Amino acid sequence: MALHGWQDNHPDSDEYDSFYRDYLDLLDTDNIIQTLTMQGQIMFTLIQNLSPDEADYRYADGKWSVKEVIGHLIDTERVMAYRAMCISRGDLTSLPGFDQDEYVENAHFEERSLTSLSAEYDAQRNANISMFNGLTEEQILQKGTANGVTVSVRALAHIIAGHEKHHLMILKEKYEVE
Repeated sequence: MALHGWQDNHPDSDEYDSFYRDYLDLLDTDNIIQTLTMQGQIMFTLIQNLSPDEADYRYADGKWSVKEVIGHLIDTERVMAYRAMCISRGDLTSLPGFDQDEYVENAHFEERSLTSLSAEYDAQRNANISMFNGLTEEQILQKGTANGVTVSVRALAHIIAGHEKHHLMILKEKYEVE
C-alpha cells in the first residue's frame, strides 16, 4: 500500500529538466505507483512473448535491438532510482549524468537470455516500487541535483514511468512488438 504523497501528486515544472517534459506528458495517472506496477506487468508479458528472433531484431542499422532496449530501460530505471534514493535521504551530492549509448554498448545485452533480462527487470522494478512506497511525503518532495539540474524524487518516479512508456511506444511502432 502506497503511503500518502503519491496519489494526485504530479511534479511541477520546476522539479525536473525540460528534457523530460515529453516523457511526463505521456503519463495520464493519478497514482504513479499503480502506473509503475501496471507497466511492470505489461513489460513482463511483452518479454515472455518475444521469440529469440524478435528479441534480436533491429529496425535499422545502428539502432538498438529489442534486448538492448529492454536493457536500456533497466539501466535508466536503476540510475533514476539511485538518484531518487540519494535525494530522498538528504544527500546533497551533485549526482552524475550517464551516456545511454555507452551504457548499452558496454552492457552486452545481446549476449543475455530473455529470461535473464526479464528477471533483472522485474527485480529492479519491484525494488523501486518498494522503495517509493516507503517514502514519506517530505522525502517525495525532496529536491537534489542530478546531471547538473534540479530534480525531485516524485519527478524521478514519473520520469521512470514516462521513459518506459516512450520506449514501449517505440517497440510497438518501430519494432512491431506487442
